[in-house]
Amino acid sequence: MTGTGGRARYLWLGGLVAICLGLLALAAWQLVVLERQMRIAATENMIWVFGQTQIEALNLALALSDEAALQQIQTRFDILVSRLTLLEDGPQRRFLENAGVSETLARWRSGLLALDPAQGADPAALRAHVTALVAALRTKASLVMSHEWQSQATRLDSLRHLHLLALMSVLGAAVAGLGLVAILIDRERRLMSGQLDHLRAEKLASDLERERETSENHRRFADLIAHQFRTPLAVIDSAMHRLTRRSGGPVPPELISEKAAVSREAVARLVKLTDTALMMSRLERDAVLPSLRAHDLNDLVSSVIDDLMATAWDRDPARIRQSVQTEPTVALCDPMLTAEILSNLLRNALLYSPPDCRVDVSVFQSRDCIVCRIEDRGRGMSPEEIECAFDRFYRGSGHETLPGSGLGLTLARDLARIQGGDVTLSQRDGGGLTAALYLPKDDVA
Repeated sequence: MTGTGGRARYLWLGGLVAICLGLLALAAWQLVVLERQMRIAATENMIWVFGQTQIEALNLALALSDEAALQQIQTRFDILVSRLTLLEDGPQRRFLENAGVSETLARWRSGLLALDPAQGADPAALRAHVTALVAALRTKASLVMSHEWQSQATRLDSLRHLHLLALMSVLGAAVAGLGLVAILIDRERRLMSGQLDHLRAEKLASDLERERETSENHRRFADLIAHQFRTPLAVIDSAMHRLTRRSGGPVPPELISEKAAVSREAVARLVKLTDTALMMSRLERDAVLPSLRAHDLNDLVSSVIDDLMATAWDRDPARIRQSVQTEPTVALCDPMLTAEILSNLLRNALLYSPPDCRVDVSVFQSRDCIVCRIEDRGRGMSPEEIECAFDRFYRGSGHETLPGSGLGLTLARDLARIQGGDVTLSQRDGGGLTAALYLPKDDVA
C-alpha cells in the first residue's frame, strides 16, 4: 500500500464513518422529537375529549327537556363549559386549529356562555342551542377522528423512515468499520511481513558475515600453519643435515645432544600449535565441557612452572618468581583447562620480555574469586593493542618475528569463561604487561 493511496483510503472511510455517525445522531434526535410528540398526543386524545364533551352536552339537553331543577341544570351547564374550555387549551387547541374546527367550537362556546342559566337566560333558547351543539359536536367528532388518524399515520411513517435511516446508518458504520478493520489487518500483515523480511535480511547478513569471518579465519589459519610449521621443520631439517654431513666419522655426543635439543624444541612448538588449534576447534563446537572441582591455584601454578622449566626452550628457573600467600587460594576450576590457561599466559610473559628480566606470579583472593596475576617487564602493549589482544590471530607490533600463533590469549580467555572466570590484560606500572586470571572461589574452602 503506497502512502498516498493509504491516506486516501483512510480519509474516504473516515468520511463515511463521520457521515454514518451524523445520520445516527440525526435519527436519534428525530426519534426524541417524535417520542415527545407521541407523548403529547397521548394526553390530547381528541376522540376522548370530544366524547366527554358530547356526553355533557347530552346530559344538559336531557336536564333541560325534563325541566330539572335549576341547580342541576347549572351544574350540567358548568361541566359542559369546562369541556369546551378544555378544547381551547394547550395542545388540544393546536390540534383543533390544524383540523380546522377551532373557530367553530369557539363560537359555540361563546353562544353557550351568553345563555348562562345563572344570568336568567331563556331555558328554551338554551335547549335549542344545546341540541344544535350536540349535532355539531357529532359532525366535528368525525372530522377530528379523521384528522387524528392521519396525524398518527404521518407519525408512524416518520418513525418508519427514521428507523430505516438508523438501520442504514448502522449498516454503513458497520461496513466502514469492517473496511477499517480489513485495512488495519492488511496493514498489520504487511508490517509483519516487512518485519519478517527485515529479520531474514539481518539473519542473512549475519550469516554472511559469520561465513566471511570463518573464511577469513581459515585463510589466516592456513597462512599461520604454513609459516609456523615451516620454521620448526626447517630447524629439524637443518639439524639432521648437520648430523648427516659428519657421516665420514663419529659424531660427537655434544653435537648430538645439541641437535636433539633443537629438534625437541621445534617438535614441542609444533605439538603446542597443533594442540591449540584442536582446542580452538573444540571450543567452536561447544565440545569442551569443564569438570569443575576445588583446586589450590597456587599448586596449579607451581606445577605449570615446573613443566615450563622442563622444556628445552627455557630452563632458567630464576626468571619466574612465585609469591605464595598464606590465605587460602582454592578455586573452583578444571585443572587441565586451567593449566592450559596458565601455560599460555606464562609462555607469553617469558617470550615477550627480555631474557634477563624476571616474571612475577602471585595468587590471591579478591572478593568472590581467586586471582592469578602474571607481571612481565617487556615492552608492553598500548591501550589500543590491549583492546585487540584477544582477537584471533592478532599479534602486537614488533612481535611478528617471534614464534607464536596469535591464538594463545583467545584460547586462554575462552577457557576461563567456560569455567565462570575471565582473563584480562593491563599495563604494568614501570613498564611491561600484567595478565590476570580470575576463577570462582570455592565457597566450601
